[in-house]
Amino acid sequence: MLRHYRLLLGVILMCAGFAASAAGLLPAMDFARHPPIRNPVISPDGKHLAVSLTVDEGKSDAVRHELAIMQLPSLRITARLGFAAHTLAGQMVWVGDKRLLVSEARESGSLDAPGLIGELVAIDADGKNQRVIYSFLDRGKSIRAQMNILALPRAYPDIAGLPRELNGHVFLSFSIMPENTNGQSHDAVRTELYDVDTATGKPTKVARIDRGDMSFLVHRDRALFAYGADDEFNPLIYARDAQGGWTQLDSTQFGKEFRPLDVAPDDTHLYAMYSAQGGPVQLVETDLSGAHRKLLAGNDFGSVDGVLSTPRNARQPFAVAFTDVFDGQRPAVTYLDDSRWTRMHQQLMRQFPDFFIDFAGMSRDGSVVLVHAYSGRDPGTWALLDTASMRLTPLFQTLPWIKAMDIGERKPIRFKNRGGTELAGYLTLPRGGTAKNLPLVLIPHGGPLGPSDAWTYDSDAAFLANRGYAVLQINYRGSGGRGFNFLHSGYGQFASGIQDDLIDGVKWTIAQGYVDPNRIGVYGGSFGGYSALMQPILAPDLYKAAIDYVGVSDWTIEFDRADTRRTKGGRIFYAQAIGNETEARAQSPITLLDKFNVPVLIVHGGSDPRVPIQNADVLRDKLEKMGKPYEWLVYPKEGHGFYTEEHREALYQKMEAFLGRYLGGGASAEPAAASSP
Repeated sequence: MLRHYRLLLGVILMCAGFAASAAGLLPAMDFARHPPIRNPVISPDGKHLAVSLTVDEGKSDAVRHELAIMQLPSLRITARLGFAAHTLAGQMVWVGDKRLLVSEARESGSLDAPGLIGELVAIDADGKNQRVIYSFLDRGKSIRAQMNILALPRAYPDIAGLPRELNGHVFLSFSIMPENTNGQSHDAVRTELYDVDTATGKPTKVARIDRGDMSFLVHRDRALFAYGADDEFNPLIYARDAQGGWTQLDSTQFGKEFRPLDVAPDDTHLYAMYSAQGGPVQLVETDLSGAHRKLLAGNDFGSVDGVLSTPRNARQPFAVAFTDVFDGQRPAVTYLDDSRWTRMHQQLMRQFPDFFIDFAGMSRDGSVVLVHAYSGRDPGTWALLDTASMRLTPLFQTLPWIKAMDIGERKPIRFKNRGGTELAGYLTLPRGGTAKNLPLVLIPHGGPLGPSDAWTYDSDAAFLANRGYAVLQINYRGSGGRGFNFLHSGYGQFASGIQDDLIDGVKWTIAQGYVDPNRIGVYGGSFGGYSALMQPILAPDLYKAAIDYVGVSDWTIEFDRADTRRTKGGRIFYAQAIGNETEARAQSPITLLDKFNVPVLIVHGGSDPRVPIQNADVLRDKLEKMGKPYEWLVYPKEGHGFYTEEHREALYQKMEAFLGRYLGGGASAEPAAASSP
């Protein structure tokens, strides 16, 4: 029996409190390890759970995952499906009570979301009737490919949805690229939608639109809407006309953003995300044409971030949460009615006041709910709720070796930047003692446009807080979750406004008395690594050390080598967000190194397609030439962020020693093995 499977043999969750109360300095590996179990999906009859398992084979360069189907509530494994190294279950949907469809994905780096690889397999809950529904690799090989696969386009399929009455079918969408691009362009020219029988593999075309990368809202086997974004990332929405064609909806009538979610059970109206002028996105109810909107929930600061809905048989929203909107120290919930589901959720929120309670899935009849309880310092616990008795049956923890009391408090904060705009963020404080005059590490998030930090467990912040540091994370201009206008306010601001927001946040923590102004460092990955280089340049008296983790040092390298340049949208993004090559060079740290005056730890993966290794190479070479101090940690086979547990552990050990030398905070010691291969 593999090591991680043994976690299933005992109950790791204590239902009375959801969290253990041990305290101590945790090994760096505890923050580097992959979750043994993730992405649970409950079956429509509530009798099975599909999960992705991390399989530990002791091979640092060949981490393997499996799909497991488990019987509930015993967690006895009834079916397994293995994958190639670094491949795992990406999308998982139950197409019936006993049948699951899995779309495989590949993990290439810790800072990249797993990418779908075009392989779909259907399997019964008992492991029988396994069938390859689609294979991108075999699509062009008529000897191995089934005829039904050949009847589908050659593209990477996305699981687009399910029929209302589950019948073993699934909707698959295909964004199709032109032939003969030789891999140099990843621009899709149209999107096609198919209804596929997962028992026979037989496909039936449902819709086509001559625009790539679109999503569909399907109702009763007919696509009502197609939605996505243009090459400049402006929202697009199309409605199906009576002749079966598509009509683009006018933004003056349908707002800056309109994204349909689901058709209500009465078949007369639908639920959608909506923003009139580009502000925070609201939840609305409309008729089937998208008109006659009724506001269900909205907030002036943050967009609707999560929607809690009733069971599939009578699906309608009953509560929402918003980005960066809190009730005390946890996300606020707005309830839309006084239904049984609302009262049930309110009871659990009262019972576990330190946690946010998410209904992560439920049986078709609502008799069983998959509950996910998490907090800003607890990675999360999963349980089954019997809705008749309100009895919770514990299942497993996401990271059972992490104890919340070892992490310290993760506080949501608000402050105004120098221009008067209110910004949100998170301040993670070390456990014990007083929150005064602490050493601080600023961690700017990546992206920069679209992603944001949230009130969830963050391994980087947790590790540093466990070592005695305060950690600041800021949702600067351009971050997601506050609407189209706030996101676009980050364009052209990479080296100016975004960096000013970060500096203003650090100064706010100093003014509040949390931070010792003489012990501040900055660490970030991807765009956060770029910010880690820019912050000491723009605020030379504020920082004592910087850690550049797969960060951009020269934007012109991105223009020439990054995978982002392979799409027209990516090239337009560079032009709009950064500018031409002259402007890019002017806001590149490599051009401004004469102003860089702190020791820097350079960390990179040699196979990074997003921020190529040349960024680290040219930075190191110029620092050497200028006689400026740096340290180096590079693994040739790693991608955009270290994926291998041993390499992640080495990063944390190296980081701990580096920050300990220059900030003098927390417990620090030289790692046992910090040299790069």
